[in-house]
Amino acid sequence: MHLAALRVVVEDPGSSESALHACLKNQEWIFGGAYVAESAGRQYTPDTILDIPLLRGDGSLHVVELKRANIQKLIIRPSGHLMLGAPAHHAVSQAQNYLRTLDESRQTILARYGIDTRRASATVVIGHPQYVSESITPHEVAETLRTYNTHMARIDVITYETLLESAERMLALSSAEQDPDPIEGPRHE
Repeated sequence: MHLAALRVVVEDPGSSESALHACLKNQEWIFGGAYVAESAGRQYTPDTILDIPLLRGDGSLHVVELKRANIQKLIIRPSGHLMLGAPAHHAVSQAQNYLRTLDESRQTILARYGIDTRRASATVVIGHPQYVSESITPHEVAETLRTYNTHMARIDVITYETLLESAERMLALSSAEQDPDPIEGPRHE
């Protein structure tokens, strides 16, 4: 998967969660270097189907919950202050319920799958600034999410823009490390 393909899906206002999931499946690198693989299983309890279950190097689980990119009320300004809108709160609540269920089922999941779910964490990927109200800038979206995330212990909320920008930075750094600038010496022609 190329980031360009993901960007095309994100920028299509009609894209579904399924289309976004298809672009991100088996692309654990896009979420950062802490994840070594995407877990083969998505359902560890009868009532929990995870979008993207990632494994850390220590064998513990990190859950990625995907929502649509086109979320107009991702950030709202009801009384002068910016805050997350109902769709983001709904997604965070869903992730909280997944984490609680995983905590409660830790012994069974560890015995059956060899994956430690105690104190698992989650990332909710939702929305993109281009779809938020025109009166709210991309910078305000980022600041609002950053403020919100500082109050959360196990769940981060990011936009697809943040995901794409982070992945692009990671690729640029990786490329720079692989192709160091050669020291220019005298040319012989």
